[in-house]
Amino acid sequence: MGKRLERAKAKGELASSLALVGAGIGAPFGGPLGASIGGGIGAITGLVIGDTTTIFPLDMIAIPAYQAYLISGTPAFQIFIKEGEVLTQVIETDAQEAEAVIEAKPKRKKRSKPNPWIKFNTSFTYRKRRKNESPKEYLGLRARAASRAYKKSKGGTKKGQVRKTARRAYKK
Repeated sequence: MGKRLERAKAKGELASSLALVGAGIGAPFGGPLGASIGGGIGAITGLVIGDTTTIFPLDMIAIPAYQAYLISGTPAFQIFIKEGEVLTQVIETDAQEAEAVIEAKPKRKKRSKPNPWIKFNTSFTYRKRRKNESPKEYLGLRARAASRAYKKSKGGTKKGQVRKTARRAYKK
């Protein structure tokens, strides 16, 4: 059985068991109409709280969902649930999986080996930042100077590339 099918089955079982409890509570007050209303409210409650931890507020008896028609009879087995016991969810729902994926931070990829630009940039020396110069401006100038020096050290540039960068440097 697939995970989704198991989750849906577990949630359906919880909804049907709470429907039985609701029908049992509503039957004495309104007869068949009270039982149907209580059962509907119990089923909706089961679907809503099917994904969360539940603490039972009072003693309850649980029977298999497929034997719901035997509320007044004797089902195959009954489970007595004491007040204060906790029902926890064992299988994650789609919403919980999606939330976990959203909250998980993506891991940064590590480079297999440093590329030539990284090697060059780490060893590149540049003047200290001036007092009247913002860090952003300084880093921009450093990056441009490093780029020019890297292209010059590589040697093989496109036609006119060196002349263009030289012109830009002299304009300032």
